Amino acid sequence: MTRFFNKQKEAQKWQGPICPKIRKKLLKIVEQANICYVLPAGKGVFQVEERGTKYIVDVVTKHCDCRRWDLTGIPCCHAIACIREDHLSEEDFLPHCYSINAFKAVYAENIIPCNDKANWEKMNGPQILPPVYEKKVGRPKKSRRKQPQEVQGRNGPKLTKHGVTIHCSYCHEANHNKKGCELRKKGIRPKNKIRRNVVEAT
Repeated sequence: MTRFFNKQKEAQKWQGPICPKIRKKLLKIVEQANICYVLPAGKGVFQVEERGTKYIVDVVTKHCDCRRWDLTGIPCCHAIACIREDHLSEEDFLPHCYSINAFKAVYAENIIPCNDKANWEKMNGPQILPPVYEKKVGRPKKSRRKQPQEVQGRNGPKLTKHGVTIHCSYCHEANHNKKGCELRKKGIRPKNKIRRNVVEAT
């Protein structure tokens, strides 16, 4: 509520079509454009050279190879050098969201303050209580649960065994391991002595 009021008062002091912070950024970029060498190619396309690096700028589609213009909407130094080559204004190529009119439109509405709690309407509804806290056993974890591809092993990320059918290394039967093998517990030697590899479930 107070923020909206302060922004409304702040916007009343501004002059010009562009917000002051954006105008300061634009002035810094204009200074960087002085070291750019522009070669026009026609139909709004230019080749700009800056410190040995060449960039292609399209003023019509508002695109530059450095991609600063594409990401922020504010023309980069290469684009401003091309705009000045055509004797145009840099402020005409800024999006509407950076204008003072857009800033005033965002903070135009007022947030109405709430009445005192004593003046609230009685709804006769159930009393809203906080959720019941259940203390869990053990020390609470401080780190988040990592994804399977994030767990690093000796040979790279560890893969999950979900969906894999395990085989016992003692009797070579499926769905149990050597520790839970009934033949091994009874001391019976397995008949099948051929070692089988772990087969993934299809």
